[in-house]
Amino acid sequence: MACGGERRFGDLVTQDRPRHMLDLGFNPIVWHALQTLEAGGVKDVLLVARGDHAASRFDAWLKEGYEGGCDVEVITAPEDADTADALRAAMPSVSADADTLAVVAGDLVTDVSIADVLATHVRRGAVATCLLAKRRAWNGLDMKVGRPPKGAHYVGLSGDKLLLMADEEDVDKVLKLRRPMMNRVSDFVVHTDLLDAQLYVLDKHEVSHLLEQKRHMTSLQLDVIPALVRRQFAPGSDQVGKSSAAESNSESNANADDGGLMEAVFGVDKENKDAKGGEGAPRPCCAHLAPDDAYCARVDTVVPALLEVSREIADGAVAAHLNGRRMSKYENFVDPTVVIGGKSTIGPGCIVGGGTSFGEKCSVKRSVVGAGCSVGSGVKLVNCVVMNRATIEDGATVQGSVIGPRAVIGSGASLRECAVQAEYEVEEGDDLRSETLQNRR
Repeated sequence: MACGGERRFGDLVTQDRPRHMLDLGFNPIVWHALQTLEAGGVKDVLLVARGDHAASRFDAWLKEGYEGGCDVEVITAPEDADTADALRAAMPSVSADADTLAVVAGDLVTDVSIADVLATHVRRGAVATCLLAKRRAWNGLDMKVGRPPKGAHYVGLSGDKLLLMADEEDVDKVLKLRRPMMNRVSDFVVHTDLLDAQLYVLDKHEVSHLLEQKRHMTSLQLDVIPALVRRQFAPGSDQVGKSSAAESNSESNANADDGGLMEAVFGVDKENKDAKGGEGAPRPCCAHLAPDDAYCARVDTVVPALLEVSREIADGAVAAHLNGRRMSKYENFVDPTVVIGGKSTIGPGCIVGGGTSFGEKCSVKRSVVGAGCSVGSGVKLVNCVVMNRATIEDGATVQGSVIGPRAVIGSGASLRECAVQAEYEVEEGDDLRSETLQNRR
């Protein structure tokens, strides 16, 4: 699903450079998602892009720059497509013989085996299985007393059973839990510390039927997966209705009322009811928890995600094995074509792309510098991402910042924790802190 999220990346996204084509290390972001599929033994991949132009850019890259083992076909979704819309667009191209789909966000970077997620799905006979992972330290939530965590995603688990999926928009100081779910399990935990990696293994027939019947559903994460989770508690469970029965003088009337309520609320599909009493028997939804030592992150923002993931895949102690290159004896990744001036140093945990040049007495620490960049003399780069063909002139100091493609940082400028959009020019000697810099339109 290489579509969506462009607004969060501002002018870094261009007509010729969709968000998922932005560089992450030596490769586009989407390359890492394809690596996850390839490592899991997947051969046939449908890459869904928004609009004809974006699809053509992915198609060109696949023909000219992709050397992986997947057979990738590009599918064009509508310009305003979200993930559920994208899956609808891809469905006609899915093999008629397929029973199971693996759906992967195009900005996912992980070493979790998709085969392990599939094994959980098959073992549990699930209708949907989601990959969940502990949030990275830089991806924490904004916590304030008496308020819901900002940006939180609520996940309710009992073992590997997925019982609740809710977004911050579903919660107004109080998280409401449905009685049928409470009747089903004796204990469960609601998490806000887990990342929904948006890697889903799905029953093709169930999901395609839901997408066809519920055309208003646009998002897999916010609409489709929560709907499948809720449907586990529709009529047909041996536990649903016990509480209602206990509160009523007539168990049969209570169950009938409960069944009607569940059908009204959860949209029980009458066509899918089994022979046992005519009641539906929903299949479970499950979660596959990434091991503690696994790497799992999504590049869904410029800061912190793009900045931090770029640095982590350059760090041999974190995720350098996901870079697709062999680390040098200096514990960094420097293309052989890079020109390094006298007394300049490129420290451990750095990536430098081909055709980049450095003047004299430069210092580069824990930073990623793209291809074709020009870095003057006396420049200091610390904890930065500098994108392709950017220019940093003599004596500039840049810390904790993202510098967009073809941007220019003037001589003697000082930037700390800034995001500089594509082609923006920072004036000579400017001293900037925590700013987003973009050209006026």
